[in-house]
Amino acid sequence: MSEIEFNPFGFSQHDDPYVTYKRMRDEAPLYWNDELKFWALTRFDDVQEGFRDTELFSSAGGIALENRRPIGESIGFDQMIEFDPPDHTVLRKLVSRVFTIRTVAKMEDEIRAIFTHYLDQVIGKGSAEVVNDLTSPYPMDVISAVLGVPPADREHLRVSSDKIMIRNDGVMGVPPAAAEGMLGLVEYFMADLPHRKAGEGSGLINDLVGYEIDGRALTDEELLGFCVLFVIAGHETTTKMVANVLELLDRHPEQKAQLAADLDLVPGAIEEVLRFHNSTQYMHRTVTRDHTMHGRTMKAGDSVLMVIGAANHDDREFGPTSEEFDIHRRPDRHLAFGYGAHFCLGAALARMEGKVAVEEIFRRVPDYQVDHDSKVRFHSSNVTGWRALPITFPQHERAGV
Repeated sequence: MSEIEFNPFGFSQHDDPYVTYKRMRDEAPLYWNDELKFWALTRFDDVQEGFRDTELFSSAGGIALENRRPIGESIGFDQMIEFDPPDHTVLRKLVSRVFTIRTVAKMEDEIRAIFTHYLDQVIGKGSAEVVNDLTSPYPMDVISAVLGVPPADREHLRVSSDKIMIRNDGVMGVPPAAAEGMLGLVEYFMADLPHRKAGEGSGLINDLVGYEIDGRALTDEELLGFCVLFVIAGHETTTKMVANVLELLDRHPEQKAQLAADLDLVPGAIEEVLRFHNSTQYMHRTVTRDHTMHGRTMKAGDSVLMVIGAANHDDREFGPTSEEFDIHRRPDRHLAFGYGAHFCLGAALARMEGKVAVEEIFRRVPDYQVDHDSKVRFHSSNVTGWRALPITFPQHERAGV
């Protein structure tokens, strides 16, 4: 590694990436990694501009470093997240209507029923492994309900999605297990789409088949890409977000007690977790022309990582307490869901899932405790969170609930 040690392939059990990020913001706001051949933007304004300027910072070369490729090179099916405007704009219009705040609000009761189903299964035991028992099956059921995936098929999608994010420490490239996971999702939806086109089933996939705006409909490849993207993005990031909320609050007992006493604090707490320890740490872009920033020149075709995790701790944006976790903070903006054309389509759904899960846990087991000695980090490229997060419910265990 060069200049400042920076590992985009996951953090160890004890690393605090935000210490490295701070050094990068202060010492190397445009950082070059000569070993892995990428630039990194770490200041809030720079990352925000990277999201905004889709003409200069293109998504078409892949959005993860290990999947980067020349702009225009196809991976076999089209994913909206790897399109630039105007093509991206057209696709987003076709699928965005289900993700409005109003539409998601109508789903709250169904989402709450899904989460309480899983919470009911562990609450009497006095303990749970948060990821396996709660935060992993929960968002997959929500996604499946939206898409119209039958209950019997959901475990297959969850297992495949989990595999896709697996990365080997220090190794550039996608390991066989991750490729197997992607193949599992692609094959599932390739087999499913003909049935949807024949009018079988229900849900968002059926709604999108043949749906047009201004005479433009999704192609089969675009619909396949959307289904795969929705499962991956909607499952993994929400799984990590909810676990991150529980882990962080347990390390800040004063704020945990305040939230338990006032559940109106839940939405603000979720926003602070998204800012402070967002599950998506960076997004990859490809520079389309030579461009100079901070006295250094990126060349056309260079890789750039927009380090969201660093930007969301920038004291230029969040003030002198930017490195502190504070559920009472009310930032005007953060970049956890991106910005501009690629602002996360599922942000309203993810926020609703987080709100429901945290409310239900604090309604029923506000005294939960995390076994911090046994928690295990999830190892990935640009996603961070917990692979295992054991918790206990001491009060309920004593009461024999």
